Amino acid sequence: MHPTLIFVFEILCWSLIVLTSIIVLIALYDRFFQTKNIIMGNFPFLGRFRYLFHELRPFFRQYFGDDDSFAPRSIVDWILHVANGKTGYFSFDKFDTTFSFHDGSHQMIHASTPLNMDEMKPIYPVLGEKRDHPFAFQNYFYRSAMSLGSIGFEATSAMSAACADAKTPFNTGEGALSIHHLPRLKFSFEKKFLKYKRANKLWKVFSFLAPGRRMKNRILEIMGNFTCGKDFRDLYIFCPKHWLFYTINWDAPLSAFPKPEDLTDEYGQIILQIGSGLYGLRKKRKDDIVELDWERFKKVTSFVRAIEIKLAQGAKQTGGILKAVKNTPAIAAIRGIHAGIDLVSPNRFPFYDRDKEDLFLDFIEDVSTKSGGKPVGAKVVISNNKNVEGLFKAMAARPASQGLDFITFDGGDGGTGAAPIALGVLFGKKIYEALPMVNELLQKYKFRDRVKILASSKLYAPHMSARALALGADGIGNARSIMIAGGCIRAGVCSGEEADCPVGLATMKLSKRRAYAQAWDQKVQQIQSYIKAHNKGLIQVAAVVGVSSPSELKPEHIAQG
Repeated sequence: MHPTLIFVFEILCWSLIVLTSIIVLIALYDRFFQTKNIIMGNFPFLGRFRYLFHELRPFFRQYFGDDDSFAPRSIVDWILHVANGKTGYFSFDKFDTTFSFHDGSHQMIHASTPLNMDEMKPIYPVLGEKRDHPFAFQNYFYRSAMSLGSIGFEATSAMSAACADAKTPFNTGEGALSIHHLPRLKFSFEKKFLKYKRANKLWKVFSFLAPGRRMKNRILEIMGNFTCGKDFRDLYIFCPKHWLFYTINWDAPLSAFPKPEDLTDEYGQIILQIGSGLYGLRKKRKDDIVELDWERFKKVTSFVRAIEIKLAQGAKQTGGILKAVKNTPAIAAIRGIHAGIDLVSPNRFPFYDRDKEDLFLDFIEDVSTKSGGKPVGAKVVISNNKNVEGLFKAMAARPASQGLDFITFDGGDGGTGAAPIALGVLFGKKIYEALPMVNELLQKYKFRDRVKILASSKLYAPHMSARALALGADGIGNARSIMIAGGCIRAGVCSGEEADCPVGLATMKLSKRRAYAQAWDQKVQQIQSYIKAHNKGLIQVAAVVGVSSPSELKPEHIAQG
């Protein structure tokens, strides 16, 4: 062979070796050492191409357009910007290329003398002012219901931690409450409602020697399997200070559980949702009849600030759905059901009958009393006045100290990870149409001031939430935008039936969840940054409108098209 060809061949071989080595090193770094990105944790090196194409995308937008089926791309960009600590400012018309928000009806009226941010005095909603233990929000925005099980353990605890850090309410969803909703709760031997299992300290050596966050987590995972059992390790949280795994001891006496006055910031600001399946609150009966266990109820509600009863949801009129692939032994233990089967919640809440609203109101009072005097609300979907007017009439006939403290309205444009498409798109008014209807009804029956309205439906950004507040909402709940801030890439496989969530957020598949655990701290910070930016944005809107608090936004502040 000619010497020149040999030289060229050697150069090519060495270039290939160097390139392969670089790729391998990048892949090893992505898999085992970096702690910020879950896609690259699950798909080392290859995952980087997603972000390359993401950066190139704006240059091809005029050719391929935006995919708005999940959320307008401009909204997604804003969420990602603020979640990463950026301002979220946009240039020219990038924010609304479709002009769907510039039709006159979505815009607010600019005050002739707007206020500055230092002049603002936000007044946040208070649920249950007539109760012994009202719940005072410290934010207009909160995480609406997403059940543990539909969302993985690591993602649930990350969202819980972010909300606790931001002093923001967190709705558990109907999947019951677990230790993962209390990630900021510090372990203490004095907390008798906790139980623990000590791990062998020899594992410290392996953990110390393990390179990178992912390998250290893998050691903790194996150690947890030995200590707690492989099927039930997910029930526990690890405490490195005492080198043990701990969880809530539901068999502890009621006297061991926290009192309302004990709920400091480390407990977070939890709203417990009770669905028609009564998950986590069931009495154990051999005949499988669903019955509420009031003793367990008192223990569970000792950790929460308010209780929401789920009567309906915009995209799940058949009740909540959890596919068998997500119903692991740990999830089954938390919910109090059998593992490995599809869970479809009953179509109706067992204590609500449309023709017997008084019995439901009696149940509401039982719930508040047995929880220690905490606020109680209901989640509903409204299509017309008949959906709620019967309940309001029954409330009007009772003393002012009784009845619902808040109502969560889930718009017909809401979403879910698992539901028949027909039910998700055909039923319920959209949130902007529903809010004026219910606001007028509450005023008609003269208890608008004591019943707070929480709006939960695709209100991703401050300009969307501000309009909802102006139309009568007191607080704004969102799940999907928090998922985006927490790493969701809108792959559309949330149910787990056809594939697993690639980022490890909406899956029980451990191989995918490991990457989420690897980037857990980063996800907590991103979710918290988004929540704070959303709340700040609402205050900015109110300032330009010329009112000192977003709570003062009214329909007259909305420009009429």
